[in-house]
Amino acid sequence: MTRLRVMRLAWPVRCLRGFTPEEMALLRQGLWPTALEDRWVVWLDAGLLRVWRAWTGECIYEAEVGEDETGAGQCRVLRVCDDPDVYTRSSGEAGEVDRFEGVLAMLLGRRKEAAA
Repeated sequence: MTRLRVMRLAWPVRCLRGFTPEEMALLRQGLWPTALEDRWVVWLDAGLLRVWRAWTGECIYEAEVGEDETGAGQCRVLRVCDDPDVYTRSSGEAGEVDRFEGVLAMLLGRRKEAAA
């Protein structure tokens, strides 16, 4: 597997994304590629959710996630890779939030199906 890198340049975006306690547990375990066609790595550690491209190891998204007493999480700010040599970002905040949501929905849905 490619070495995972830290994000060098970031564009902050408002993102009001909530996570259930079940999703928080899955994110802490990490969502790691299991097949060649898996394109993303996702891991929540110490309140920082990172999303990397699996093939390149480049960090595309970072989100600070707070956790409440029930185990639910809340993201308020999403940092998006702003290095044009690494990632072509959307022109607007809404587009990047949609991309982020899509990656998480796909990966969390896949993990939930595998656990069932």
